[in-house]
Amino acid sequence: MNERATQAYEAGKAAWPGVALDPERFATHLETVDPTGASKFGSDLFLAAACLARETTALALFDKEVLMSARGAIGAIDATGALIDEAMQRLRTAMLVGEGDGGPRLLQYAGRGPLRAWVGIAAARTALMMRRSQKRAREIAEDDWTGSLAMISTNNPELELLKRQYAAAFSVALRDAVGELDPRLRTALKMSYVDGLTIDEIGTIYVVHRATAARWIQKACEEVFERTRTLLAERLALTPSELDRMNAMVRSQIDVSLSQLLPSDID
Repeated sequence: MNERATQAYEAGKAAWPGVALDPERFATHLETVDPTGASKFGSDLFLAAACLARETTALALFDKEVLMSARGAIGAIDATGALIDEAMQRLRTAMLVGEGDGGPRLLQYAGRGPLRAWVGIAAARTALMMRRSQKRAREIAEDDWTGSLAMISTNNPELELLKRQYAAAFSVALRDAVGELDPRLRTALKMSYVDGLTIDEIGTIYVVHRATAARWIQKACEEVFERTRTLLAERLALTPSELDRMNAMVRSQIDVSLSQLLPSDID
């Protein structure tokens, strides 16, 4: 490493002593950003590089020391608790995973200012965009995505006929079942099905192992199945044989969904 990179690395080790980051990996990261800020904000560049390397301690510190300070910037735009929580989730996803093909937003941090301030600006922009879209969000129900989930094909003609026969009741029951999920399970399910995030990416966002994230999604699907089945039984006057067929349809539907949501190599 050159002298500037060495100084920045040492500053990072001093500021974040529990974070393990290979010096050469840090030097390579610096080559991708403007190095003029490395001497003054080297410790922030060090933390950003460690987060991009998925270093566990760095990710936890980023949450505690950087992201949490951004809540104030979001609250200044809109103090609604639900908006703050969603904005924080979007911000973390953008910073550590990225959106579209752009890669993690932290790749753009060049050390020209404090990392907290840089993330705070991004947080305020996120909140502004969300507030501007609130009118449209009110016109389009938040849980519209459950309608798409309900339309996944079971590849079973008999069950597809049954699903069409009870399409409205099934969609409403599925929506209600998803709405009753624990917020974390519901968000993980939505991240996987709607946002297209991988199990690894969801694990990164929540700082948990990929197997834990997979279990959350599987648990969410199981709870949705049980609750959807219960709601349909309560709301529809079905004969025992019809109820058996309905249960088979719901189970098949959720199983198909689960197979599309989860990778095949969970460990």
